[in-house]
Amino acid sequence: MYKLEMHVHTSPTSRCASAKAEDAVAQYTQAGYHGLVLTNHINNSTYRYMEDMPWNEKVAHFVRGFEDMQRAAAGRLTVLFGCEINLTPLGAPKYIPNDYLIYGATPQWLLEAGDVRRMSLEQLSESARKVGFLIVEAHPFRYDSVIMDDRLLDGVEVYNANKNHDSHDYLAELWAEKKHLIRTTGSDFHDPHDHTAAGIMTEEPIEDNETLLRVLRSGAYELIRSDMD
Repeated sequence: MYKLEMHVHTSPTSRCASAKAEDAVAQYTQAGYHGLVLTNHINNSTYRYMEDMPWNEKVAHFVRGFEDMQRAAAGRLTVLFGCEINLTPLGAPKYIPNDYLIYGATPQWLLEAGDVRRMSLEQLSESARKVGFLIVEAHPFRYDSVIMDDRLLDGVEVYNANKNHDSHDYLAELWAEKKHLIRTTGSDFHDPHDHTAAGIMTEEPIEDNETLLRVLRSGAYELIRSDMD
């Protein structure tokens, strides 16, 4: 069986992360993973000091994090391109922790879509689905999250292993079951010693986003969910 992590952040792209690409590679190879989806944040914090730059430069900054991870992996891990998008308006009085994992995402899509942070969920969902990507809400029941129209989602993260938050995973599980949504789990890795405790396990290796999308849609995988106190 092959293990694939579905939710990873690295510094400096994700400003809330302290783990470098090398840290993530060391952790996941030691834990026996075949690969990971690098889902760095695309949010207002990512571009805190770059807001005056054009969108293509913002995308280039984001892509460098993926390239760093590929170099660090050096063939030891498969690294897939993904992202976690937050739609809190710039200058909003309160941060809204609704985050959307886009599986299948590409740098070209980001360039062509424009500043995805400024979309509504309806627009983001339409943009991603139009090119065959999947939109999965991460940790949908954290405090202060807003319940959105499930018809705009393909799936939900039913287990989030990051111990800095209470994600109320049991509610996400119930929601996924009731609404017949794709189920994923993620370690939400940020720091060098975070748990590598989630993802999916498959009988075939997942080497590219096309295979990942096919497997997620088919349900031909097992969830990794290692509750660690």
